[in-house]
Amino acid sequence: MTRLYLVRHGAVEARKAFYGHLDVPLSTEGNDQMRRAADALANVVPAAVYASDLQRAVVGAQLIAERHGLTPRIEPAFREMHLGVVEGLSWIEVRERHPELSARRYRDMHSYRFPGGENLQDVAARALPALRRLLEEHDGQTTILVAHNSVNRIILGEALGLEPHRIFDFEQDFGCINTIQLDDGRWRVGLLNWTPGGPK
Repeated sequence: MTRLYLVRHGAVEARKAFYGHLDVPLSTEGNDQMRRAADALANVVPAAVYASDLQRAVVGAQLIAERHGLTPRIEPAFREMHLGVVEGLSWIEVRERHPELSARRYRDMHSYRFPGGENLQDVAARALPALRRLLEEHDGQTTILVAHNSVNRIILGEALGLEPHRIFDFEQDFGCINTIQLDDGRWRVGLLNWTPGGPK
């Protein structure tokens, strides 16, 4: 049986801004959330710990990996969705500078791209092949991946066999842990959006 622990990074300093590909750091709260995730995963025996190449995921993966004497393996394909012209802007700034975009909801992002950015289909096109490579390399093993809101939703949606718009039917809180098992070609989701110590 192949098992994946899928973790969302902790809270960041730029929570009131669109940050996407911006390399924003974890906040103090976010570091605490990732320490709690590391505590919760201390008895897991992973063959490897993976992270996207953005520091909010890397730092979280380092906190987890050091408990197991491992160094995180960095995979840029697991980056958060690029938000184009709105990256780095607050909600207020988006309304002022791009009023035509301010009414767009996250749920629209399956097919809609902010100018210069990605949509969820684009993210899936890079993240899911990387996931398959990870699972093939670690067939029969346990791995941990620290990634992002949209990436986690896409992976979980794939595992659950959901239609694309259904990936918004569940939450992915900062610092949450999900578990996915692959057994004889069948996906099974165990934990979903479990936050050690409760969501913040």
